[in-house]
Amino acid sequence: MREIPSAYNPKATEDKWYKLWESKKLFHVEPDPERKPYTIVIPPPNITGILHMGHALNDTVQDILIRWRRMEGWNAEWLPGTDHAGIATQNVVEKMLAKEGKKRQDLGREKFIERVWQWREQYGTTIISQLKRLGCSCDWDRTRFTMDEGLSDAVNEVFIRLYEKGLIYRGNYIINWCPRCQTALSDEEAQHKDLNGSLYYIKYPVKGENRHVTVATTRPETMLGDVAVAVNPTDGRYKNLVGETLILPLMNREIKVIADDIVDPEFGTGAVKITPAHDPTDYEIGLRHKLPMPSVLDADARIVGSDIAVGRYEGMSREDARGAIVAALRSQGLLVEEKPYRYAIAISERTGEVIEPLLSLQWFVKMKPLAEPALQAFRAGKVRFVPERYGRTFEQWLENIRDWNISRQIWWGHQLPVWYTPDGSVVVAESQEEARDLARKQHGTDQLTRDPDTLDTWFSSGLWPFSILGWPESTPELEHWYPSQVLVTGWEIIFLWVARMVMLGLKFMGRVPFKDVFVAPLIFDAQGRKMSKSLGNVIDPLSLVETYGADAFRMGMMRQLRLESQEVRFNEKRCEEARNFNNKIWNALRYTLALPDGLPPAMQLPDAANLTIADKWILTRLHQAVNDTGAAFDRYDFGIAAETIWPFVWYEFCDWYLEATKDPNARETRAAVLSFVLNHAMRLLHPIEPFITEEVWLALPHDGDTIVTASWPDLAEIPTDVEAAATFEALRRKVEEIRNLRAELGLAPRERLTVDVPSNVPEAASSLLATLAVADVAPVAEQGGSIAEGLLAAEARAPVKVLSERYKKEGARLRAEVERSEHKLADQRFVANAKPDVVAKEREKLASYQRELERIVTMLAEMGEAK
Repeated sequence: MREIPSAYNPKATEDKWYKLWESKKLFHVEPDPERKPYTIVIPPPNITGILHMGHALNDTVQDILIRWRRMEGWNAEWLPGTDHAGIATQNVVEKMLAKEGKKRQDLGREKFIERVWQWREQYGTTIISQLKRLGCSCDWDRTRFTMDEGLSDAVNEVFIRLYEKGLIYRGNYIINWCPRCQTALSDEEAQHKDLNGSLYYIKYPVKGENRHVTVATTRPETMLGDVAVAVNPTDGRYKNLVGETLILPLMNREIKVIADDIVDPEFGTGAVKITPAHDPTDYEIGLRHKLPMPSVLDADARIVGSDIAVGRYEGMSREDARGAIVAALRSQGLLVEEKPYRYAIAISERTGEVIEPLLSLQWFVKMKPLAEPALQAFRAGKVRFVPERYGRTFEQWLENIRDWNISRQIWWGHQLPVWYTPDGSVVVAESQEEARDLARKQHGTDQLTRDPDTLDTWFSSGLWPFSILGWPESTPELEHWYPSQVLVTGWEIIFLWVARMVMLGLKFMGRVPFKDVFVAPLIFDAQGRKMSKSLGNVIDPLSLVETYGADAFRMGMMRQLRLESQEVRFNEKRCEEARNFNNKIWNALRYTLALPDGLPPAMQLPDAANLTIADKWILTRLHQAVNDTGAAFDRYDFGIAAETIWPFVWYEFCDWYLEATKDPNARETRAAVLSFVLNHAMRLLHPIEPFITEEVWLALPHDGDTIVTASWPDLAEIPTDVEAAATFEALRRKVEEIRNLRAELGLAPRERLTVDVPSNVPEAASSLLATLAVADVAPVAEQGGSIAEGLLAAEARAPVKVLSERYKKEGARLRAEVERSEHKLADQRFVANAKPDVVAKEREKLASYQRELERIVTMLAEMGEAK
């Protein structure tokens, strides 16, 4: 056996083993039809990203599953990759250019995209190296990128097929516009934030009459584009005004009063202004009533008069225009009131910029025809969510789905495979050459202009489960590894990503892309606060890995998970405890290897007849731990799996069984059982703690080159003896009882006491009791029917000297109490003036002290001690 260092060093160990695993390509497999497939497709992190606690949790869970199934013999494949992250990456590179005093427009599209690729080559794989530091066993040889040539081909193929089936269309609709990013955003990329603002009450005069309608709005700046005022048809206050003409304040345009059921009579005055180009609800009203839809805000969120006159406000920012318009209304006596009002606004999840609803010509996907098969698959149980409640979230979103705006006005990403002829006809094709051919045949021209827009990043991400496997080509990987068995993700992208993968997987593969969706919890700080830079509570997972080691960090995280909880209040102390746990394992290894007996070949146990009760107990407990851990992994209950392994290894194996092997009767079997159990325990622990388990397993007798490809413990190979285990449990309880007595008596660690053990307890069990309790055994008459009953009937006796000192001290205390009480009762004033029940209680206390003192005196006399 090689020499084992006195202390475990995770830094040296983890780096050493990961490099070896990579060099031997232990995580790479080929499709093997002879074995059951087990596939996990990694949620591709953005190339702009660095490892945060959410990544660390999700990817550790995935690694646990893939390592476990790999050991079980499945054809296990964890497919990695990164996402091009269109808006986020373009923002990063544009900021870099700004430091050089340049804008992307200065470079032009082609040169700008070259710069992004250069940035990606330099920084875009940072998170991959961080995942390796965490121990993730992805098949790195199959790493893909959403802008790879093959994946880009898949994106074009899907776009073209959906377009040909009428599921992709172009139209003028209200979209979410980010003025900072200069692009449209999907509904799911628009976060809602509560704002303390104002509700403005404005007079809209009735044409030719000395009366007005008061309208309430939070956005007076958009009134420049008003085309109507709407009321609810059931609102009696305005019944006679419907159809009347109003004069738009400041602009002096004529607009009508209309009735629409969507208007809430309880909001403001019950009369609302209608600006179809700048509000989603107003847009729907505009469509129903065939209203004009002039835009008064441009892409920079500035007032613009290209569609309709906007007076002196043209060119103002939306914020400046609001102030100017409110001031003008006030000066003209048209502002009735300005009330504080709290309402929600939409902001970009990427930039925090306030989103502007704009009427814009964009590309969309019709979602209802795609959503219906996804709903049917979910309701048929083909997609299962863990925890189950997220299935309802998924279902509700699909039931209320809206068309998906997929075009983005940025340069980095998959450019739409769309061209336009001079007369505006649309040509959709895989390449410019094909587009020209189609244009000549269909439109009599080959003069084309390509649409400059790119696709929403989530469009390519939605194809990830099958595009990563080679689709649209029919590959062995696609045939064998689609669908995957589980997707591990966060609840916040169930809409953005999970639902779209299900819909597109069904559409293009005819099957759901994964069977289970495990929704990992969010991680908060120990006080339950969301992590943020402003609070200063952001935890860097790599810093914890550096401090405690990747294994301890992983175990520390897993112990804090609970299946139904979607909130982890992360406590760093769990990582420190896990480091101590690993040191405990290391010391157990050193003890095992230092045995003078020597270790037998791997996986060899002595005959059952020769095993001690401690041997049989630890093997039975091992059997149970293997069973329970596998069951916990199978139901994605990683916290329970960790809490099953932890007490087995630390308390049962390291604390109890190792001590039991110091009994003289254990010498014949201990080396084999220690080696067998520690070997199995490391394989049991390996999915959670890959590094230390490799180090320990290889130091023991073992079969194979690495624990990575070792087999998961086989229950059939682990013998059990329930009766012997029950006997040892009884012995354990008695030892704990004796240890408590030792602590109570204040005995030194090696100071021995005597245990009276009934004669129906065999010598081997008595000897083990003596070893664990640090005691001498004195045989007494048989008690109870079984060995376990005999052990529980055993009684410990403290050393005479200790008891004598203890009794003398107690006797002195009792004499003082007797003297105090007698003195008190001899005082006639106390007896005469105190309440009768107080006097009675004092006499009872005196009698009790006297009885106890008499018992102590008798005990001392029996010991031959003086009073």
